[in-house]
Amino acid sequence: MDDLLNYYSVPPEAAAVIPYTSISPEERKKRVAELNKKVADNVERLLNSTEFRNYLISMSRFHNYSWGNQMLIWIQMPAATRVAGYNTWRDLGRWVKQGAKGIEILAPLGPTALTTWYRATDQAYYSIKRGREKGWDIHDDQGNIVESGFPSYAAAARRLKELGFVEKKETLSVNYFKVVHVFDLSQTEGKPLPEFEVPRLSRDANEELSTGLLELAEKEQVEVSFDPAIGKTTRAEGFFRPPKFIWIRPERSPGDQLATLAHELSHYFTEEVMKIPHADAETIAECSAAVVGAYYGFDTGVSSFPYVAIWAKDPKVLHANLDHIQKVADRIINDLEERKARLLPMTRRPIDIEVLYPLKEVEKLAREHGISTYGRSKRILIGLLTKKGIIK
Repeated sequence: MDDLLNYYSVPPEAAAVIPYTSISPEERKKRVAELNKKVADNVERLLNSTEFRNYLISMSRFHNYSWGNQMLIWIQMPAATRVAGYNTWRDLGRWVKQGAKGIEILAPLGPTALTTWYRATDQAYYSIKRGREKGWDIHDDQGNIVESGFPSYAAAARRLKELGFVEKKETLSVNYFKVVHVFDLSQTEGKPLPEFEVPRLSRDANEELSTGLLELAEKEQVEVSFDPAIGKTTRAEGFFRPPKFIWIRPERSPGDQLATLAHELSHYFTEEVMKIPHADAETIAECSAAVVGAYYGFDTGVSSFPYVAIWAKDPKVLHANLDHIQKVADRIINDLEERKARLLPMTRRPIDIEVLYPLKEVEKLAREHGISTYGRSKRILIGLLTKKGIIK
């Protein structure tokens, strides 16, 4: 069961949690173990194709959570559409309703990522840290301050780039977790928010998604062909040919073409980008395409997943493949959302920005204006930027 812990993480949005009374290490381990068991016991529900499809739809709502936390949300509140911690809802002008039961998820104890700066010429490793007095400092690998007093993290980063350093991000292994509580939008009341509903799935052609996927393919230098001549040599609706070629049958309806494009592009990210074993690539691509489609309200047409039963013969394989589905879908959705962020000016209300703009852009803006990002969720940072008049 301890192996399951490596699958859990919690995004910054859930960092602000309700302040429960501290518990003993023994009790914490017990509660973490109970949540792990809850996940393991409910995996069997996925053998039912309808349940699995509903799980993938739920995954689309929380694509930036780990698959384990996605499942915990699904188990406890299948209809959840948007979750946040107690303090985050308060910062948004909303309050958790009296008597509301929090959704339990697992958060890592300690950082999950480490950012360093590397220079190949002398194999030096530097880092950027907030100064004890003001500003930001550059440290060497021994902890000594090399340069100090930068007004923002971005300014220090620019200096390192001038010195020939490149940014390196490392994912850290986390072995200890704690139980935190988040609440769905339906469990809160207070200041009205812009409409934020998970769109109903439709098979109608989705121009936004089609354009986004085609531009993503172009960005990845993947050729997408609708050549009718190729259709004379195959009966397939479309295919992905490694390393970077996708063909889609041109005479099909726009909705069918979009479903095929989502599937084949997911194949590219599954096999070529993330190097996932070919044995499971077909189903992982199909499932991740379904998650991406559901995120944008498009039904890829998938209704049954017979391979899930094969995975279930080995729980470790099932867990790994659920993790792969989450990571492929999250990669594609984040790329599509970053494209949307580039197209839209940053002149919206805080909650709109929270929905439309990726965390990295918000953190960058905060650092440029001397606002610490340490331990703060995206929503809290947006609130601080709004108070300072930086975001209007």
